[in-house]
Amino acid sequence: MKDWYKNRFRRNLIDMHIEEWDREFLSKFDPDVYFNNLKAANINAPMIYLQSHVGLCYWPTKSGKMHEGFKGKEDVMRRLVDKCHEAGMDVIAYYSLVYNNWAYKQQPGWQMRDLHNHGSRFDGNRYGLCCPNSKGYRNFIAEQIAELGDYFQFEGIFLDMTFWPMVCYCDNCRKRWEEEAGGKMPVVIDWNDPQWVKFQRKRIEWLGEFAQFATAEVKKHKPDCTVEHQYSTALHFWRFGVTENITLASDYAGGDLYGGIAEQSFACKVYYNLTRNQPFEYMTSRCYTSLAEHTTNKSMDLLKLSVMLTYLHHGACLLIDAIDPAGTIDSRVYKKFGEIFREAEAYEPYLSTGRHSYDVGLYFNMFAKMDTLANGIPVDKLPDNGNAQPHEEAVMEAANSLRSHHIAYSVVNNHRLDLLDAVKVLVLADVPFLSDAELDAIKRYIKNGGSVYISGRTAPSLVEEIFNIKFEGYSDQTVTYVSPTEEGLPVFRGEYTQQYPLAMFEPQPLYSGKAAGKVLGTITFPYTIPNPKSNFSNMSPGTGDVQKDLGEPKYKFASIHSNPPGIFTERPAMIMTEYGKGKVFYSTLPIERAKREQHSDIFAGIIRTLMNGKTPVFSADDAPEPVECILFDDPEKKVKLLGLINIQESFHTIPVRDFTVSVYSETSPKEVLILPEKKPVSFVCENNWIRMHIDNLHIYSMLLIR
Repeated sequence: MKDWYKNRFRRNLIDMHIEEWDREFLSKFDPDVYFNNLKAANINAPMIYLQSHVGLCYWPTKSGKMHEGFKGKEDVMRRLVDKCHEAGMDVIAYYSLVYNNWAYKQQPGWQMRDLHNHGSRFDGNRYGLCCPNSKGYRNFIAEQIAELGDYFQFEGIFLDMTFWPMVCYCDNCRKRWEEEAGGKMPVVIDWNDPQWVKFQRKRIEWLGEFAQFATAEVKKHKPDCTVEHQYSTALHFWRFGVTENITLASDYAGGDLYGGIAEQSFACKVYYNLTRNQPFEYMTSRCYTSLAEHTTNKSMDLLKLSVMLTYLHHGACLLIDAIDPAGTIDSRVYKKFGEIFREAEAYEPYLSTGRHSYDVGLYFNMFAKMDTLANGIPVDKLPDNGNAQPHEEAVMEAANSLRSHHIAYSVVNNHRLDLLDAVKVLVLADVPFLSDAELDAIKRYIKNGGSVYISGRTAPSLVEEIFNIKFEGYSDQTVTYVSPTEEGLPVFRGEYTQQYPLAMFEPQPLYSGKAAGKVLGTITFPYTIPNPKSNFSNMSPGTGDVQKDLGEPKYKFASIHSNPPGIFTERPAMIMTEYGKGKVFYSTLPIERAKREQHSDIFAGIIRTLMNGKTPVFSADDAPEPVECILFDDPEKKVKLLGLINIQESFHTIPVRDFTVSVYSETSPKEVLILPEKKPVSFVCENNWIRMHIDNLHIYSMLLIR
């Protein structure tokens, strides 16, 4: 069934990355037990492993190697797939790209290689990585996919690990770079170097072409089969090489993430506006905190939060388990899944209703997942977890702030510039690398009456044009402040004054000239430039080098534990002006990134000011901070769906009580019903506002307004 995914919201995956050096491994695998657990969990679209990162196949392959545990029972996985089909389930096949230990070992010429020509398992790493630029590896994938298509019937396939886990310098990559770009591949990370930036863009291009190749191979053999590539890396840093390139090769977007409930709320909105078809898919493990803890389960509240937060965003939820090496499964887990999914199933008839309705668009530039000030780092010195992502961190914390202040938002992206037209306020949170096309779309949006919040390193050329000031570079100070002007005091909500300014722990962009519009804050510096040994927490002993001359200027300080404000300047730090029919607010410091109550309150206040009298889609000012409101609107059917969810990062969700939610509507509703039981909810409709009192919210609630 081509569009099977449209009404299959209850999904499951049992990881089977199992080696074969022990005869016990997968010896107890039983398709009947597996299937019975799927039924107990109320699953209607299981994702089933046909191969794994280990590279061993779970069918009698000719191109690869079948797992020893399935010798003598070669059709065991096909029997499982057939049983699922007989029960009316749709099956998603699992196949691992890039990560393939068997292929890595068999064909050294397919391996990804680092700067020193070492493969990924050189230092004992568990994962054998094969390069997308290897023609031999591609031919192998094509053979494997052809075999899969012949041997199994499945409705969809999940191609896992479509990303660059390392910066590859194998012969295949070097050859392709020389043919397409010329010269040697860059080896030093420098976001000011056009060659390095070109290299990163090539990596993205190559990966996207590889993803399209794999998708085409599937469609060649199964034209109606859906293809989903791993897309958790949409949120991961630059090394993975993932932008919109992966969603363009996928029928729908999805991936597995483990950063908690707040991250999931953000990710659902990212996927919603990136997927080519709805619903998107959100995956997470039943293990706490991730699959690394094989026997530690999440609490029922955390599992239910994950499932219902996905549902309230109209997404499909996939819960991940991991098989025991012997092939056994903990059936207790599936009883829990069943309890949650049977409860969730009652909401599925409403998950195709309307479109997500919001006021604020948080702009996510998928190319800009790097720290543009972290330069001169040799590739082989890059930490395993990479460097910081200031832009994404700023967007994520802006999302947390808007959510806790009950301001309706979503995440728009550089791939879908058409989404800008739908937002009342656009947030450009510390966004580097905006293209000319993006800048043109943003300027057009403002001139037509849109409001924009800009912060940090975002497009100095845009800031210069709008505010008539000149960008000079970045401050040497890594602790900086913003002091309110007299006119700007209301923006700071009484939290900060000229003498006691707002603090951030990062350099500031420096602009000179008389700014157009209102200067609401100015830059203030500490008495001295902080040095690497200036933090209270940094008390490690010396390395045995020559004794430092503590009389040098760089070791001077005013206060031993901190860097208090001491140099007050007239340089603009917060400015607001009009541009065309629109309004623009610029903050040299991305205050939205700070995990501070004061910064969050100030940021939310600025966003409300930028609403500029426009009517919000909902209001919930007296709701407790953990409550997120998610609104879907279907104007044609004159129906709205309001989701309420109690986002708490704890094992047991504490209920919240006694608050009001108001939804704007140009027509008076006939009724408000709590779903799924359709119990009437009392409401008041005044001046186009539908007001509903919420007595108690434990984990979630869905209200139908019609």
